[in-house]
Amino acid sequence: MNFCENLKREMRYRRITQAELAEKLNTSQATISRWAKGVNQPDFQTLFLLCQILEISPNELLGWEE
Repeated sequence: MNFCENLKREMRYRRITQAELAEKLNTSQATISRWAKGVNQPDFQTLFLLCQILEISPNELLGWEE
């Protein structure tokens, strides 16, 4: 799996909406939507904060390990 698939899976698992995640990351819902669609990815600092929120490792979220 790749980042966007993993992000959507983790958001569903934790029952967190794009709006809720955007608020926690101090970003827009449009940004989260672009990540979920695979248009782009977060910068490193945001990636690590995202991983803390979702309680997942960066490697797993990026699809580098199962």
